[in-house]
Amino acid sequence: MWAAREWTLGAAVRTGRFWLLALGYFMGLFGWYAVQIHQTKYLIDIGYSPFIAAWALGVVSIVGISGQVGFGALSDRIGREAAWSIGCLGFAIAYALLILMETMPSMTLLYLMVLSQGVLGYAMPAVMGPMTAEIFEGPHYGTVFGTLTIAILSGGAAGPWIAGMIHDATGGYRAAFALAIGCCAVSA
Repeated sequence: MWAAREWTLGAAVRTGRFWLLALGYFMGLFGWYAVQIHQTKYLIDIGYSPFIAAWALGVVSIVGISGQVGFGALSDRIGREAAWSIGCLGFAIAYALLILMETMPSMTLLYLMVLSQGVLGYAMPAVMGPMTAEIFEGPHYGTVFGTLTIAILSGGAAGPWIAGMIHDATGGYRAAFALAIGCCAVSA
């Protein structure tokens, strides 16, 4: 019955699945960008050189290619939701490692952070569109996904802003990164 239905935007917004996707996308992108935007400054603040801090962000993007391609393909076998959850876990691990690096800075932890953020975390963007398409397939998919993109972009915008506010209020990023871990858990 669900798959046979023609999903207009009006029909989609009247379902719990639409709003759970919106919440999951908002929280996932909130967590992702709350940390990624502040990550370079944080690494410099805890003692890494500006070169290494910038390198870490650049390499996350490069290894993220394998995460997107690999988990995009793997999601055909394990399911989109499982791939999304792995992405959330990858980001949560990366943020926990960043918190740990505040007291135990090491290149090993930095490499692990980069790999978990890029290889695992970047599974998320690979499945956003397909996950929505599988639930709300049909001729109005573009309108439904476009509307869900409001949640995606709002989370991506709110995350860095609120993380910056937390930093300004507390003088550090620990609470902001812990919040990002919580957002990843809710999103998964």
